[in-house]
Amino acid sequence: MPTVTFLPSFRKVEIAKGRTILEAAQKAGFHVNVVCGGQGKCGKCKVIVKSGHTEFDHEQYESILSAAEVEDSVCLACQAKVIDDLRVVIPDATLVQEQQILVDSGEIPTALNPAVWKYFLTLVPPSLDDQSPDLTRLLWEIEKSGGPQERAIYAPLEVIRRIPRVLRESGWKITATVALVPGGYRLIHVEKGDTASHIYGAAVDLGTTTIVVYIRNLADGHIMGIGSSYNHQISCGEDILSRVTYAKSGGGLAKLQSLAVDSINAALTEASNSAGIDREDIYEVVVAGNTIMTHILMGIDPAYMIEEPYVPVVRRYLTTAAQRIGLAVGENSGLFIFPAVSDFIGGDIIADILASGMAEGEEISLLIDIGTNFEVVLGNRDWMFTCAGAAGPALEGGEVLFGMRANPGAIERITIDPVTLVPSFSTIHNQKPKGICGSGLIDLLAQLLEACVIDRTGRINMTIARERIRMGRHIPEFVVAWKDETAIGRDIVVTENDIKALIMSKASVLAACQTLMNKAGIARGEISRIFFAGAFGNYLDKNHAITIGLIPEVPVGRVTGIGNGAIAGANIALLNRRKKKVLDEIAQKIAYIELNAESAFMDEYTRSCFLPHTDLSLFPDVETKLGQCRIRRGSA
Repeated sequence: MPTVTFLPSFRKVEIAKGRTILEAAQKAGFHVNVVCGGQGKCGKCKVIVKSGHTEFDHEQYESILSAAEVEDSVCLACQAKVIDDLRVVIPDATLVQEQQILVDSGEIPTALNPAVWKYFLTLVPPSLDDQSPDLTRLLWEIEKSGGPQERAIYAPLEVIRRIPRVLRESGWKITATVALVPGGYRLIHVEKGDTASHIYGAAVDLGTTTIVVYIRNLADGHIMGIGSSYNHQISCGEDILSRVTYAKSGGGLAKLQSLAVDSINAALTEASNSAGIDREDIYEVVVAGNTIMTHILMGIDPAYMIEEPYVPVVRRYLTTAAQRIGLAVGENSGLFIFPAVSDFIGGDIIADILASGMAEGEEISLLIDIGTNFEVVLGNRDWMFTCAGAAGPALEGGEVLFGMRANPGAIERITIDPVTLVPSFSTIHNQKPKGICGSGLIDLLAQLLEACVIDRTGRINMTIARERIRMGRHIPEFVVAWKDETAIGRDIVVTENDIKALIMSKASVLAACQTLMNKAGIARGEISRIFFAGAFGNYLDKNHAITIGLIPEVPVGRVTGIGNGAIAGANIALLNRRKKKVLDEIAQKIAYIELNAESAFMDEYTRSCFLPHTDLSLFPDVETKLGQCRIRRGSA
């Protein structure tokens, strides 16, 4: 079996002949940037083969690899197959870098009504005149302190065993912790002295790429600490489908479950350390995540969700002991998992809906969460339609020559002078540019359209005499940054092919919105609010999103970013137990529309493959801008 040695770390792994360098790198524990899911489209997994033989067709990928890179034996890790022993260099740019993780959930006012309470108790010791059992004595004191009735509290054996020693060693002054669980009230902990103020809960956004954790004080609701981490499952596959495939392999599900737990624990540790609190004092964990992620976290086989008829094992909310799955919190702390609607509409979207408040009012709202996949929800408190689909990796920087994730050095904001066509841009952490992330690509597409550099099909106007508009190696391109301005020593450009990939991605989202609106008989003027959830929607320019036809045209003041809606919803459910009761109700009122079964979706998609749409009457403000552009360009 061939051995692959990765440089400069000299980490070695054995891998079967015919497997890819990417698989070898993942086996060695490297988190390789494969935005396209290993399909050879994004070009982000470049490696340098120093010695040995691979099976890789450089000619097939000449649009991704430069002549100099081919000369240096650069190939794509996801496509290069191992033939014999290799020595491979993985450049820093190929590894997953520090990313701009969206941890901000905004502060949504929530009544404090948690599911866990602490009671500091001073008990009267037993005597010959009062021989009440220790447990009864303790539960009576809880009731007298304003807690549940003594007969309504269940005490598990592991807690009962601690009671006699804790009572006597503490001089009969203890703190008792009671939680409301699906079966009723439960005594989950007893400890010496007064620790009533040390009562915390954790809200978790379990994302495919990143994990975000908030630790809240359940006594007053204050945020104690925030932590984030990459989802360590990335080493087993970048996207959901590849992880389900990995779960099918021997021991794959157990490894993925362990990696999910490790990721949450890493974020929990960061948050608790920043707050100076003990994780043992975290008594409840609330998790919002997509359906496959939460199945894997609970160790439930997700395989049948990607096979017809695409059925999850469970859709309702789940509860269990947090330590039972390995979370590093208190011994009897509870775990609450948000419910789901379908295989692709999970608890993270239910959390978005809860955070947006769209399930509470009569006004019709549209909620959009965009990543490599997208989810759209339309409706109000009486009804909701939802759908999901593949936006493709272009909006996250994949399938775009100089696209990249939201890492340091990514261009995140762009403006273009409509006359000189000179761009101005800002980058994450103000570093020299290395590429363009999703929000920057949306800006760029809108600005090029408004400057008439591209037409509504995405074709670059080569008749404009500006040095930034040029013929590239094979196709027209626009230069965003000259090589002496960049950190990579190459011109950063956007090509006509990049633009078309972006148009196809945005078309999927707009077509999904239009399909739901048509299904409900709703016109764009009837939409009171459009909510963007998630990192992509939080950072993009809302005006530019309308200009390119990513979303229906409404007054821009109606478009709101709710930040990380998943963590916001998880926080609400953590702080107010009554909100948990409405989650299943929300999930049950949502009608899931399968886009693949909707013939009208493909018609809408085709119409949406223009900037902003074939029917400009749906985008009157954009039509006005384009008319002004043509007048300006015609007089230039």
